[in-house]
Amino acid sequence: MGVNKSIIQYKMNNKKNILAPFTAVVALSLLLLIGPTSMSMNAFATTNTANQGIGQSQSSTQLGVCVSGTGTLFSCNNLNAQNQANSGNNAAAQQGGSGSGSGGNAANQAIGQAQSSNQNALCVSGTGTFVSCNNLNAQNQQNSGNNALAQQGGSGSGSGNSANQGIGQSQSSNQNSGVVSGGSTSGSGNNVNAQNQTNTGSNAAVQSGGSGSGSGNSANQGIGQSQSSNQNSGVVSGGNTAGSGNNVNDQSQANSGNNAAGQQGGSGIGKGKGGNSANQGIGQSQSSNQNAQCVSGGNTADSCNNTSTQNQANSGNNAAGQQGGSGKGGNSANQGIGQSQSSNQNAQCVSGGNTADSCNNTSTQNQANSGNNAAGQQGGSGKGGNSANQGIGQSQSSNQNAQCVAGGSLSNSCSNTNTQNQQNSGNNAAAQSGGSGKGGNSASQGIGQSQSSNQNAQCVSGKDAVVSCDNENFQNQVNSGNNALGQQ
Repeated sequence: MGVNKSIIQYKMNNKKNILAPFTAVVALSLLLLIGPTSMSMNAFATTNTANQGIGQSQSSTQLGVCVSGTGTLFSCNNLNAQNQANSGNNAAAQQGGSGSGSGGNAANQAIGQAQSSNQNALCVSGTGTFVSCNNLNAQNQQNSGNNALAQQGGSGSGSGNSANQGIGQSQSSNQNSGVVSGGSTSGSGNNVNAQNQTNTGSNAAVQSGGSGSGSGNSANQGIGQSQSSNQNSGVVSGGNTAGSGNNVNDQSQANSGNNAAGQQGGSGIGKGKGGNSANQGIGQSQSSNQNAQCVSGGNTADSCNNTSTQNQANSGNNAAGQQGGSGKGGNSANQGIGQSQSSNQNAQCVSGGNTADSCNNTSTQNQANSGNNAAGQQGGSGKGGNSANQGIGQSQSSNQNAQCVAGGSLSNSCSNTNTQNQQNSGNNAAAQSGGSGKGGNSASQGIGQSQSSNQNAQCVSGKDAVVSCDNENFQNQVNSGNNALGQQ
């Protein structure tokens, strides 16, 4: 890959602050979701403050309990569908005043979407259970709204600009199903989860420092997508178990939104004044936990399988242009793009008879990034250098455990299959030109890809074991991204 291992390790240990801005801005979006939206401007004062928020929140809790002396048929199923779409924008323009000590601008802008679903189903039947106690959840989020901000510092002291912009999407699903049947169980106790997130919205900020002291610029921008799924199924049958206790999870994230900041330092004087600071982050996170357990007095077929599919695609960019002012204070830029996926799967089958096509774990993880980190920094005439930290990271982890105990034969059961793919074509690019004053240039750049897989399978059968307890792992990493740096 041509990646310097020492640089990557340095990034992991010492440049964690790259993702810190992302965390802070996403936290801001969540606060605006639960708090009132306000915008305040005092026409007679010289300080401008703007708080803008767009929030969408959905929550669902479902509980189904069935107790039957005989059979349970088409009962106690939970179905939840949630959809959110936003095309609204936050836009603000601020002009600092001339008053002493109060000529600054502050703006907080956030767009947030949150969905949560909790589903619980329990069936107890004296005889059989058929197509009952299943949980189905579908969540969809789409955002095309933008955060846009223009700030002009005033001539008074304290005439700096501060901007916090965030776009966040969050989905969570918890599913639990339990079936106890005196007879056979068919098509019951299954959990199915589908989550989709699409963002095309961007954060854009333009800042021009004022002429007063303390006229620096600060911008924090973040775009975050998060999905979590927890699935638990348990089936106990006195007879046979068929098509039951399966967990299926499908998660998809797509982001093409950008973080863009343009900063012009002010002419103010004083230590640490007039500088530019930009923190930009794009993050995608997916987690899946699946547990399935089947106990059958008879045979077990097509049951207690775990299947997880996770996909992440990012084409969004972090872009910062910084021009130092005539006062003291340099340029600082921290930029990060991160993708993370985790999957944990556990399956256990105990059958008095045969076990077929059951207790298999299948995990598929895919990450694709074409987004770039780009920073252009021009030092000012006062003291203060240029500093840039840029990182692109992709991480995937999978843990799979399968156990089968059958009084009869085992076939096509208790196998683990893991497929992981990572592709990065994004670049880190920085151009730094020192100013006429004192202060040098500093840049740290890293691209990292990480994959881990742990598989355990155990089979015990009274008769034959055919195509069972196999572990298969496929991992692929492709990087065509570059680290490019120009320093003057």
